[in-house]
Amino acid sequence: MTKLITPETISFRATVTEDEIRERMAHEVLDQIGGIGPDGKPFPGIRVKVGRGTGRGGGYTIDVSGPAPARIYLPKSNG
Repeated sequence: MTKLITPETISFRATVTEDEIRERMAHEVLDQIGGIGPDGKPFPGIRVKVGRGTGRGGGYTIDVSGPAPARIYLPKSNG
């Protein structure tokens, strides 16, 4: 008997809103610098703004501001 479904014919679509993308990027940046508390929320006073980059392929810009607790880790420069 022939198979009715083969792996080449299975597909799916995931739908993500612009707000979900922005929220996820902001959370990932805060997580990478140690700006997320044990409750999964940003530390008090830390604000994140996610905006569009410039031009067609500009991507996104992520601005983090607020008090810098000692536990925030900034990436080392490769220069």
